[in-house]
Amino acid sequence: MFVFGNTQAMHVEDFFFRGTHKLTFKLPTQVDQEEMEEIGFATFLFCESFRDETLSLIQTLKGFMGGLGLHGKTPLFQPQPPPYMIEANLEFLKWAAHMEFEKRPVSRVDIDEDLIQSGDYIAIMRLDGLDPMIMYGTGSHSGHSVMALRFDGELYIVES
Repeated sequence: MFVFGNTQAMHVEDFFFRGTHKLTFKLPTQVDQEEMEEIGFATFLFCESFRDETLSLIQTLKGFMGGLGLHGKTPLFQPQPPPYMIEANLEFLKWAAHMEFEKRPVSRVDIDEDLIQSGDYIAIMRLDGLDPMIMYGTGSHSGHSVMALRFDGELYIVES
């Protein structure tokens, strides 16, 4: 499957058989024609077979399906991403963004609220599919950013 496009147009073409194929693109406006002459089309190749596309879809779903709820009674609705989901997201970040993470023990840290000041930054990374996509797109090692702000002495945590 191929995607051809530029800022003016996009076309998806799925070839089920090998061989030579000819495509004709219509450029209805002057702007379309000028852009084609200046920069042409970018071409993106996706998985090369139905089997590969199916495996890619399954791997993508593994990175997003799980950790969807607050209670622990149903497998997909656990409060935390399950191990298969974490692994799928770590594989994606390694492959797509060249990010590798060391496994470290996770422990609860209690911080006295009085020590938190306006402007304190907290980086959040949750391997739930969404944060890794943000990390990939931005090059950051965190998916969400929050900051502490105090208004009249009361602590607020705001998300960007």
